[in-house]
Amino acid sequence: MAERLAAEGMEVVTAGDFAELAALDLEAGLDHYVQLPVAVHPAGQTLVGRVRSFLSEGLLGRFALLDRLLPVLTSAKTVVLVSGNTPGTTALPDDEHSRLALLHVLAHATRAELAPHGVAVTVVNGARTDIEIVRFALRGGADPTARLVGEPGEQVTSKQYEDWRTEVMGLVQVHT
Repeated sequence: MAERLAAEGMEVVTAGDFAELAALDLEAGLDHYVQLPVAVHPAGQTLVGRVRSFLSEGLLGRFALLDRLLPVLTSAKTVVLVSGNTPGTTALPDDEHSRLALLHVLAHATRAELAPHGVAVTVVNGARTDIEIVRFALRGGADPTARLVGEPGEQVTSKQYEDWRTEVMGLVQVHT
């Protein structure tokens, strides 16, 4: 992926984990951000524990990474979230629809957070080629193969995402 982006004239920085991310100088911001799925090796004594491990290290780890990058993404043109976090083992049940739904939740929250900055956020199917993913990164757009069944077809405006963000943040309550 990095080679494809560089071939398009992009300066590419990569990080595989939080330590590598912390070592990068991102003060100038990012023009485009592509978040690829990571290989996860679930651990746990039970199936429930292994699924929890898979979710926390894989899908939910993607939320933490994006949350940490939000300050440098305010000047970005596009954010592309590539699906594909499969358990990688037959010992875990796979629910692709649920994994894709969680990635869409991340995309919606990211859109809401970055709405005032006009950043386009797209979920892309992991079966896409590197060239296709780079095109989404450079040009934006929606990937019809990554849509959820019953997902509304109309476009949500930046203003609607700003309103949604305000509403969600207003619901946060501290319990003592």
